[in-house]
Amino acid sequence: MNSTIRLIRAFILLSGLLSWSNQLHAAPIEGRWVTIDDSDGSKKSIVVLLVNDQGQLEGKIESLLQPESRGKVCKKCPGEFNNKPIEGMTFMWGLNQEGPGEWSEGKILDPKSGKVYKAKASLAEDNNTLTVRGFIGISLFGRSQTWLRADDAL
Repeated sequence: MNSTIRLIRAFILLSGLLSWSNQLHAAPIEGRWVTIDDSDGSKKSIVVLLVNDQGQLEGKIESLLQPESRGKVCKKCPGEFNNKPIEGMTFMWGLNQEGPGEWSEGKILDPKSGKVYKAKASLAEDNNTLTVRGFIGISLFGRSQTWLRADDAL
């Protein structure tokens, strides 16, 4: 009986350590984010950011928040994105982690214009605010948006 209790305690301890270890390895940038339009401040969409098997950050549009945008397809988008539904679309890819909370060297698609830009992202120290910048050439020639963690913004 005593060995059974020790075995159960060891299993519980090991399960807790594995769960804690998985939480340590998840990048703080991962999760659901509300995109905020940089021109009018409105909430545009909910996106999901994940680090893929290659260690690169990618983003997918989970849902569009403005009723008139729901169900739209990307008419101006290039190649494989053309005429695809915006909801469910992977619109950000290839970002590599440069340091804690800093990601760069990726691409981001603007479904409104159909243009693909270079991209970088910077996570605030509170882990609840993300600055995403799309640019042409060098970062100086671009625009930034501030995204909010979905749990806090909705």
